[in-house]
Amino acid sequence: MRPNISNCHALPGTFIVFEGADGSGKTTQVKTLKKMLEKEGHEVTVSSWKTAPIIGDFLATNESLKKFDERILPETSLFMQSADLLYRIEREVIPAMKRGHIVILDRGLHTLIVRGLMIGMSEEQLRTGLLWWRNSIYKELFDRAHTIHITVDSETSLKRLTKRAWKEKQKFLSKKEKGRMDGTLLTLHFINTLVYAPDGKKMTRSDKKEFIRKTQSQIIDTYTTIFQSEKQKAIEIDGVQKSKEIAESLKKQVLEMII
Repeated sequence: MRPNISNCHALPGTFIVFEGADGSGKTTQVKTLKKMLEKEGHEVTVSSWKTAPIIGDFLATNESLKKFDERILPETSLFMQSADLLYRIEREVIPAMKRGHIVILDRGLHTLIVRGLMIGMSEEQLRTGLLWWRNSIYKELFDRAHTIHITVDSETSLKRLTKRAWKEKQKFLSKKEKGRMDGTLLTLHFINTLVYAPDGKKMTRSDKKEFIRKTQSQIIDTYTTIFQSEKQKAIEIDGVQKSKEIAESLKKQVLEMII
């Protein structure tokens, strides 16, 4: 019978983690690197955020609820996102690495830390509490990970998110397609439906735009601060560049390093 916790020692595969704020182009670059690696003859496995059985479906349903007070608490959502990641590490990442695959993780520990900080948790609470398994059960796995931080400014990221939101909304409303909207896009939609600010003041259209802009700027700044404090430095790639330039950066800084 297969054990619940895998041994991470001497796995033959390679572990790559992509991080960055929503709208940084991170998921697009995951696809780009996957194609590059497969062109070189490598077996590649991509593990995406919130796709674990049951957990992923529950989170998607929760985020699609129109009334905010019907949703689970942000803290509960964070715990479930952590559970989603743990499931995929054990059932997707490690098995693929045992087969010698290059595994690309679309979001990882840093996303959980940033989201925890955004809802008022401390970094110590997150690292020693919620993510205690990072430096125990899966220490060897994450110590050998190649982390890529895709950076972006808030203006560029919000333009991309707005464009994505429009496309996803059309897909979601289409009777021919059973698409499900991304949690971030639903959050943008929810903010757009807000009437009152926390201080009780009625929000104008301009107020809502400013609220979104400030929140996105804070998220981006938090990612930057977290990565600057890390002992294990990440590979930083400017996500504002043109797609060809980013692909070239991936080739020079990532592809040539792991092949």
